[in-house]
Amino acid sequence: MTKSKTYKILLNVLLRVPDVFYSALFAVAFPIYKALHTKRAYGRTVRHLENAKAYLKTTVSARDMFKGIFWNALDSYRGLARFKSVESRIVYENEEIIREAVKLGPVAGISIHQGAFELLHRALCRYSEHVHLITDSVGNDAFREVLKELRSDPHLTEYHPEETGKLIRDLFKTKGILAMVFDQGKNTKGNEVQLFGQASTLYLRLPQKVNQMGASVVTFRTWTNTRRQIVIRFESAYPPKTEPEMFVKDIAKETETWISEHPEQWSWNYHGNFRV
Repeated sequence: MTKSKTYKILLNVLLRVPDVFYSALFAVAFPIYKALHTKRAYGRTVRHLENAKAYLKTTVSARDMFKGIFWNALDSYRGLARFKSVESRIVYENEEIIREAVKLGPVAGISIHQGAFELLHRALCRYSEHVHLITDSVGNDAFREVLKELRSDPHLTEYHPEETGKLIRDLFKTKGILAMVFDQGKNTKGNEVQLFGQASTLYLRLPQKVNQMGASVVTFRTWTNTRRQIVIRFESAYPPKTEPEMFVKDIAKETETWISEHPEQWSWNYHGNFRV
């Protein structure tokens, strides 16, 4: 049996384990994780939350954030596996924004690592038969293969960052949707912005480029509310050739608002946050 086949079987089993098991697992594992990562991811999260607390609309602890990531990851993978228990909880808001944008030509649908964000790319397939997802590699080759299969959809094509040129050509050829998250980047140059009064980086050069080439840009996001609904909301549409500096400034402002409203569901632990 290949390693990827083993991963696939294991993942399918784990996704079917009842939530009560995962509640107990988090309760046991988190104190251990905290002790091992006090000077790394946990410590970064504590510092970031402390520096941003004056801007946040709710009080949130590092534990709240890690718990949010834990459950949102589980919802993401169950949703990608098309579990009805997750799909039935998804609600869509402001769909007219993306539907109107798609009528006009190519669109970049962009978001951040907040909530069950893996579901966002699949959600875009509701609005176009040609969704072009750009995503960086994670894990080893076998796990990447499993994840790619899990994300797959007849209307979605996945690209590595090195295939950006092909993605742009395909986007305009198909008049489809570019799907990407812009708050984390690897081996690429971003845009310097201010988030919560701190210097930070957003990776908006690709949506900025396709916007100047004639594509609209639609921002959207997801979070899990107190009723356990997974809300997918379309927020703003930027017409083709929006002034580049204003484009970055406005999206940074949106990003700050999104995070401040649901700080427990954003990846504060990412090592690249608040660094230029």
